[in-house]
Amino acid sequence: MYNRDYLMRLISQMTTMMGQLMGLKEQRKNDEALALIDEFLNKELRMRTKLALGLSDEDLLQMLSVGGQPNMESVAMIAVFLQEEGEILEQQGQVHDTLARYEKALRLILYVLRLNGPIKGFELERRAAELIERTEPYERMAETKRSLWQWYESELKLADAEDLLYELRESGGASLEEGLAFYDRLAELEDGDLEAGGLPREELLEGRAQWNLLAGETVR
Repeated sequence: MYNRDYLMRLISQMTTMMGQLMGLKEQRKNDEALALIDEFLNKELRMRTKLALGLSDEDLLQMLSVGGQPNMESVAMIAVFLQEEGEILEQQGQVHDTLARYEKALRLILYVLRLNGPIKGFELERRAAELIERTEPYERMAETKRSLWQWYESELKLADAEDLLYELRESGGASLEEGLAFYDRLAELEDGDLEAGGLPREELLEGRAQWNLLAGETVR
C-alpha cells in the first residue's frame, strides 16, 4: 500500500486545492476550475477525469491498486473530483456529462464506504446522500442501481434494497439466483432488523414468493 506519510501529504494538498476550487466555483470561473481539477489529478494520481470516465469501474480500481488492493484514498479522491466537475458542468447545462460523473462518483463512494468505511476529510457519506438525491430524477445506469442495491442492503435499508432488486430484474440486471440469494440473506436477520429496515418478516416472505412467481417458478 501507499506510504502513510505520502497519503497524509496527498490529503493535505487536496484540502488546500479544494479551497482554491471552491473560490473559482463561487466566482463562476468554470474553465479555470475544470483545469485545476485536471492538473491536480494528473500531477498526484496520473489520472484525469475523462480517463476515469472512460474506464470500467473494475479497470479504474485496478489502476488505483497497489499489491492487488485498491487504495481507498485514491478512489475517494477520484470520486470527489468527479462530483465537483459534475457540479460545474451542471451549472453550464450539460446534463448528460453531469450525470455520467455523478453516477461514477456515487459508485466509487459507495464502494469505499461499503468496503472501507468513511475516510476523514472526504465527507463521503454526505456526498453519497447528495449524489443519490441528484440522480434520483433520472434513470440510473444498471451498474449504479447494483451499487445502490448492495449499499442499501449493507446499511439495512431493506425496503429500498428490495425495490432496486425489482428494478434490476425488469432491466435484466439481476438474475433469479441473485434475487433468491438476497432473500436468503435477509431471512437470516433478526425480526427487529427487518422491521427497522422497512421489510418485516411477513413482507419479506411475500417478496420472496413474488420473486419466484415473476421468475415463473413454483413458490419454495
